[in-house]
Amino acid sequence: MTQTRPCEAADLARLSNAPLFAALDPQRRQTLARCAQVMRTRGPTLLFSHGDPADAFYGVLEGQVRLTTLTAEGAESVIALIEPGDTFAEAAIVGACRFPVAAQAEAGSLLVRVDGAGFLRLLRDDPGLLRGLLAGLIRRQTDLVHEIHFLKSTSPAQRLASYLLSLLESGAWPGHGRLPVAKHLIASRIGIEPESLSRALARLADQGILGPGPDLTVENPQALRAACAAGPRL
Repeated sequence: MTQTRPCEAADLARLSNAPLFAALDPQRRQTLARCAQVMRTRGPTLLFSHGDPADAFYGVLEGQVRLTTLTAEGAESVIALIEPGDTFAEAAIVGACRFPVAAQAEAGSLLVRVDGAGFLRLLRDDPGLLRGLLAGLIRRQTDLVHEIHFLKSTSPAQRLASYLLSLLESGAWPGHGRLPVAKHLIASRIGIEPESLSRALARLADQGILGPGPDLTVENPQALRAACAAGPRL
């Protein structure tokens, strides 16, 4: 179940760090807001499934969205965790016309949903929006290349250290207590099995980076950063 309301320019201003919205002046935000709505999820909500017609793209104002695909064995694999301030599914609107992944929002998420047909009309009339879209797609492609290289060249412990550091630096997690993302989702996101995640946690604890006990605590943030940048595998 979701609650919806009309989108306002102020909602889009909260996405101003996303490449597509970075260059939008107040007038363009107002124009784009006319083909968008804001939705609040009451519970975990499936936004779209793999293969569905790409009829909209989204921005996250609050909460989190999980993009997933299925492996050859039929298991769910997390492609990305979309955090507040970011957008997703723009490429499907102008490219494949169908969503290549599934998207599920966590309970209580606040999202902007931009109608695809309305957005395409705006793109035809406004080259500035088109440049923003291209900038976003190029950045995504660059990030994907870097991520593939990272996953192939690092150990599970280094991948975990990098992910924990990203949570720390974004302010999503204070470095102690419960993680904002379930551990099985973290394992899928960094490309390892849940058992490997447990071993990676133990490895970081042995290095003095994480504290002992059931509650996760970063004992040494400097060592955590060093682990991410280490040449030899942990």
